[in-house]
Amino acid sequence: MGIFSRMSDIINSNINALLDSAEDPEKMIRLIIQEMEDTLVEVRSSSARVLADRKTAARKHAQVEAEAASWEEKAKLAISKGREDLARAALQEKRAIEQDLEAVASELDAADEHIAQLNDEVNQLQQKLSDAKAKQKAMLMRSQTVQSRMAVKRQVHRSELDDAFNKFEM
Repeated sequence: MGIFSRMSDIINSNINALLDSAEDPEKMIRLIIQEMEDTLVEVRSSSARVLADRKTAARKHAQVEAEAASWEEKAKLAISKGREDLARAALQEKRAIEQDLEAVASELDAADEHIAQLNDEVNQLQQKLSDAKAKQKAMLMRSQTVQSRMAVKRQVHRSELDDAFNKFEM
């Protein structure tokens, strides 16, 4: 087993060395930025869906509140007409609707919390995205600086070579 583990270690180290030499930091940062932008789009679309669900729940909340108020008015009307049995039935309906109202209110609270969480995630992702873009710009600036330095060194060495060849020819 010692031979096989050594061989697998050697193969793994050679593969890692190949991957390290093939890895281009500029391309990696570009890929990371692209993935972050895709994730940001997904989170924003998810946020839009949650907002739509919240608006639907808010409309349902208003509708249920109106229905509860309607049953309360019916109970008052029944009492004014002397129909206590109808008033009790109307109040029972109102209580049932108020339970639905509590459920819808808790749904609204959950949607608000989810929206706040998604907004925090969007802000964090945007911050990381801007940091990655800043790193990409810095890397491009370093690359351009190195290239210009190399060009200057080549030019300087070229003139030294020309001087050496001229001296040799003389």
